[in-house]
Amino acid sequence: MENCELDMVLDCLGNHRRTFRYFKDKYCLDLLDGELAAAPGEAIALRELRKSRWAKFLHRPLLKSLIAGCGDGMLRRAQLSTVWGEESMDFNLTLGSWRQQDRYWQQTTRKGSSLVLQLNFDRRHNCAYQRLLELSALSKYGRSHFNAKAGVHGRSGHPVNCARGFTMSWVRMDLDLDRGECLIEEVQNDWLRNCEGLARGFEKYLGNNKTELVERRWPQFRGHYREFIRYVNETLKPYRAIWAEVSLAAALEFLRTEIGDVDIYYHSADSGARLKGIREYLPPRSLYTSLPEKFGFQLTDEVPAFLLNDSFSRRCIKAITVPVKFYRL
Repeated sequence: MENCELDMVLDCLGNHRRTFRYFKDKYCLDLLDGELAAAPGEAIALRELRKSRWAKFLHRPLLKSLIAGCGDGMLRRAQLSTVWGEESMDFNLTLGSWRQQDRYWQQTTRKGSSLVLQLNFDRRHNCAYQRLLELSALSKYGRSHFNAKAGVHGRSGHPVNCARGFTMSWVRMDLDLDRGECLIEEVQNDWLRNCEGLARGFEKYLGNNKTELVERRWPQFRGHYREFIRYVNETLKPYRAIWAEVSLAAALEFLRTEIGDVDIYYHSADSGARLKGIREYLPPRSLYTSLPEKFGFQLTDEVPAFLLNDSFSRRCIKAITVPVKFYRL
């Protein structure tokens, strides 16, 4: 997106508080809700659903009892609101931007900026994490350059929310409102990965009685290193299992409710890496294969029209010798 377009979108959408409540497999309900909302009488015969790309949703534990109760063979939109998972999580959604001059660092398909949807932890998590911090152990210079909300290391070069964080993950998108298209550029998290790596380091050094080394390198957790390990193993455990699913679900819900009717595309693994100029340190392949397929995205040769209309992106596409593939919802 052009910077002026992105600024317009951010101004229109505002920065009010958005709460996204999620439980495992809720994305199935959300996608079926959209399908039923467009159906005559907001109902679809189960035999039709079983022939569609949504058929795999009907076998999820969340929907099995609901389907069993459809005695007339029809699934109605109103029925979806009666389903609720046992363990739900709340996320605070914020909007941000990703603006860089170097496209290869920026990893965008076309030159310009990206709209970012940030999924931030709730207050309960934040309080638990903040109890681990001992910022008084930092030097005056360290305190002035340390932002606990930016990341576990006190800083971040990624599009996290450094003011209202703590950001679990984010979804970066390129929008073309004139053509009614959206390309999901990436689904990513730093917090969980960085915390896991730090916990492994603490376990290693503390196990070798190198407490002084740990205190010298990570003074912000002084006196709470064992507690940090428990935080990673226990507090973050449910988030690790669901972070990618909830991130994509939040993005689709955001697009549906706040952007409107747009064609949604998602990068495939190989084509996406080439088009974004990623030469090394490739992201996890599952994020560009099993994740979109899980949500019912279908692999296609069709390229988003706004990319074909962009001369730079068009040249990049033509330069790729293998077939260019996208997922489309």
